[in-house]
Amino acid sequence: MILIRGIKGEVFARKIKKGIVDCRDVLSALLHPPVTGYEFSDYYEKNLVKALTYLVNEKEENFRTPDFLKKIFIDYYIPHIYLTYFHILNERSFEWLDSFEDDYQFIALNVKIDRITKTAIGNGYFGASMTYVDSIRELAQDDASNFYVACMCSLEKLFPDKKDMLLSLQIYNTLAFALLCREKTDKFTDIENEFRIITYDCPWIQNGIMKQLPRNVMLTGGSGVKYRGVLHAGTEPVLKSNLYVLNHPDMLLGDILSAENGKISLNSQFKSINIRDICEDYKYLGQKSDCEKYIKKMIQNQPEDIYVERTVRKQYKMDNLPNAKFAPGFQKVEY
Repeated sequence: MILIRGIKGEVFARKIKKGIVDCRDVLSALLHPPVTGYEFSDYYEKNLVKALTYLVNEKEENFRTPDFLKKIFIDYYIPHIYLTYFHILNERSFEWLDSFEDDYQFIALNVKIDRITKTAIGNGYFGASMTYVDSIRELAQDDASNFYVACMCSLEKLFPDKKDMLLSLQIYNTLAFALLCREKTDKFTDIENEFRIITYDCPWIQNGIMKQLPRNVMLTGGSGVKYRGVLHAGTEPVLKSNLYVLNHPDMLLGDILSAENGKISLNSQFKSINIRDICEDYKYLGQKSDCEKYIKKMIQNQPEDIYVERTVRKQYKMDNLPNAKFAPGFQKVEY
């Protein structure tokens, strides 16, 4: 499967020469969607907001309240999920390319697809094609088995005791459903033909206690004041204000959110992943004109998709599994 991506900044695009792709954290983009020169960029995912409010037991209209924001900032999962997107080569790719400004640089991948799930599965990340629908309610969450399986396979090496990964699997699959199923609008249609790669800093269990990597953070309030510090999952952090004229520049996260009335943005953080394991080939294309030539060449002589046996399908008789226990791999959200 041929995937193409436009990137603003040649230095970032050229990282593909080493098989490196950068993924942006989902939370910062959701709170303050970046303005890009790509017509179809849409970082505010309304269905993701719905899923997040469900996971932290809040109402959707409370998304910007200080109490809700505090919950998601110190969550073990939500601030530690990252995403990047590509365009799947097809006959409308020239129309897709026209949506970019001229200062973008382009990269391309030839991704190896798992034969059963039709996904790309790496260690700690997975990728899948977007589904485009008029309403997400058209889709049955318990039928989205392909990327549910891909997510599980991407996690398996992170947990020596497989029972420990159930919570992580449920949360990632619940959020992936919202991130991989897009409702079409007049602006956002299936011309995007997106393939999204989702990765994460996954929490782990140590001596029966959940652990997560710290995350450096800078919040910018609606007042213009900036607050810097480190997020430690499960613990309310103390951040330092840049208004050093104050007698007490150190403030608790909850006090900051209350003072700013929830009107804050979060600095973007990027996670680099090595995609060589899931790719037959990867390359830096260059400018928009170079990408146009590449699309023309690939459409005229498009290679066949490369399939790998990353998963297997087996059938078992329930009578042969007397001690088995089954749990859902996702949490069902009422969209």
